[in-house]
Amino acid sequence: MEIDKYGYTLSELNDILKNYETELQKKFGSDFYIKPEGLVDNIITASGLCEMDLQDKLASLCKQFDPLTAEGKYENFLYERLGLTRKNDTPTEFTIKVFGIPDFSGEAGSITLRSNVTSDEFVNVEDYVLDGSGCSDIKFQAVVTGAVEVNSGDEFQIALAPEEIFAVISAFDITIGSQRETDLKFRERFNDSKAVNARAARNANLTNLSKYVDNMAFLKIIDKRTDKSFKAGSIEIIVKHNTTDEIFAKAVLDSVADGLDFIGNTTVTVKDNSGEDVEIKFEKASEPEISIKGTLKLKQGFYPNNVMTKAKQSVEEYITERVFGLGSVIYATEFIVPILKTDGVEAVLDIAVKKDDGEYADSVTLARNEAPKFQEIVFLEGDDLGRQ
Repeated sequence: MEIDKYGYTLSELNDILKNYETELQKKFGSDFYIKPEGLVDNIITASGLCEMDLQDKLASLCKQFDPLTAEGKYENFLYERLGLTRKNDTPTEFTIKVFGIPDFSGEAGSITLRSNVTSDEFVNVEDYVLDGSGCSDIKFQAVVTGAVEVNSGDEFQIALAPEEIFAVISAFDITIGSQRETDLKFRERFNDSKAVNARAARNANLTNLSKYVDNMAFLKIIDKRTDKSFKAGSIEIIVKHNTTDEIFAKAVLDSVADGLDFIGNTTVTVKDNSGEDVEIKFEKASEPEISIKGTLKLKQGFYPNNVMTKAKQSVEEYITERVFGLGSVIYATEFIVPILKTDGVEAVLDIAVKKDDGEYADSVTLARNEAPKFQEIVFLEGDDLGRQ
């Protein structure tokens, strides 16, 4: 086995036996050779095989204690020592309107819904109280983790619930679950910064804070190197995080170099390792509402309501996969392709987007501290002239 600055090279059995032979010739003479099937020769060959086995074990250790090749629990151990934690699997979650007897209260886990589309089951994760009209928005979670698909138009049946609960309708605020981060994805995230433990490195900061966002598109770090207008020593962390302000502020304190001047609209006081109060500022992204409106020409023989619903679902799925992050430019024409993939749609006659209460236009440009929140998606039927 040869080890140098480039790594290691495993020995072949013939190489090992040749080395043995050379050493034994020093003792028994140059006419000594290892031959097959002799007693001494078999013992020497067995020793060579044991050496190969030892080399394999050493190679395995070299692999598992190298951050660029480690796998499984070894990868977890190494990266955690460097401040990076594997993302575990998460369940799909959504909020849905529940109807029943007014003022009725129930406990977490008392309602089970079953999807009419996938047959997956979901359980309420919090206690609830129906209002005076017998309605409440209740958060549900899939009973299994991973990417259980749910769309806003899906229907659910009540599989188990108190008799005071009658019906459910209109799922919203849907967050699709994810599988446990694979070794490959974990390594890719590690490679984004070779120095995740170097607190002053910008890439390291992004990596350390990445587990507090659903996608890296929702995290930006702005400093003098990325924006020449910034004063040296100042830093602005813009984020749409998936945790509390307090937890994120503590993560910033643990990740970002001391002595920097933080800029942002959110201020949180946290304690450092010595118990001293430290004021952390970061820019919490605003979420302007984005609306989409279009006119579609439908194929003959298709029911308009069904086609419009499916077209809306296609656009929602595209938005989820595309991920519009901070400072996105949202072009209306982007949504034409998923719409045309919908059964029953012959053509997209016109389509436009708007931000909040603004005017519909061909595109919307967000500021770098804005993350879009898609709200209203409306499609109408029209003819070749675009008339509705």
